[in-house]
Amino acid sequence: MGTAPTDDDAVEEVFGSVELADGDPTTLVLSGEVDLSVTQGVRPEAERWEAVERVDLSGTTFLDSSGMRLLVQVARRVAPRRVRVVGAGGQPLAALEMFGADQVVDLEPAPSAASEQERPTGT
Repeated sequence: MGTAPTDDDAVEEVFGSVELADGDPTTLVLSGEVDLSVTQGVRPEAERWEAVERVDLSGTTFLDSSGMRLLVQVARRVAPRRVRVVGAGGQPLAALEMFGADQVVDLEPAPSAASEQERPTGT
């Protein structure tokens, strides 16, 4: 979805989305701000996610607890297979790490996020 200006003078609102990748039922794409307002709207679609193997967070700028719950629901739906969560960086990656998401899914951070974690601190 992205951003949507309401008129020329209005402040842009940021939206999020959750959808299967075009032509690829094995990839679920989360983008923008994934919060309760977004996850509530996709609950009926969860039945179509049985083939999901990968969740792409590369376009996600914010992930709250409802977004993490959504990832757990996807992981439960496809069990015993493990879901790969790819492309997370910034706040979504920090939230997933704090939540302990690697206990439920295989977490593969965005390349830039992985290199930031390897840098020494201090000096």
